[in-house]
Amino acid sequence: MDLVALWLVFDLPRTIAGALAGITAGLIALVFAAFLAKAGGYEFWYPFKIPAAPILKNDALTYGLTPAIVIGTIVHSAICAVLGMVYSHFVKWNKLSALLACGFMWGTFSWVFINNLFVNSFQNIRELDIPKGAAFFVLLVFGFSLSTLKIYDRILCGRARE
Repeated sequence: MDLVALWLVFDLPRTIAGALAGITAGLIALVFAAFLAKAGGYEFWYPFKIPAAPILKNDALTYGLTPAIVIGTIVHSAICAVLGMVYSHFVKWNKLSALLACGFMWGTFSWVFINNLFVNSFQNIRELDIPKGAAFFVLLVFGFSLSTLKIYDRILCGRARE
């Protein structure tokens, strides 16, 4: 199989399905992170507010129901939509085993490069000192949840893709 030739083909419905799967996976990961935060003694909404820190600076983590929850969720969902589109472009199969294996790789990739390198370029987030171990599991949940791509691809394309 020539993967490069396969990757050069742009499939718009698949890309849209990837964006939807990315948003879904991101929201699932946020809820999982919220339960981890609550178990760690933080506010339930803490993970929802973190992506708002580059925009709202120190006001993002004000305790309680604040606009940071909505802003953080929108920023997080936009990033996850882009990651889902890239994931859908490189994963052309809808077999659950392949989607989960690629989701594991994608979650690990996200932890190494996005969590440990990219996110630390924002001083407000770096100062939060987010636990790396918890972030790894949150990003694995994100990666595995990208398998919802199969559902969205089926809805948008109307056919089973193997």
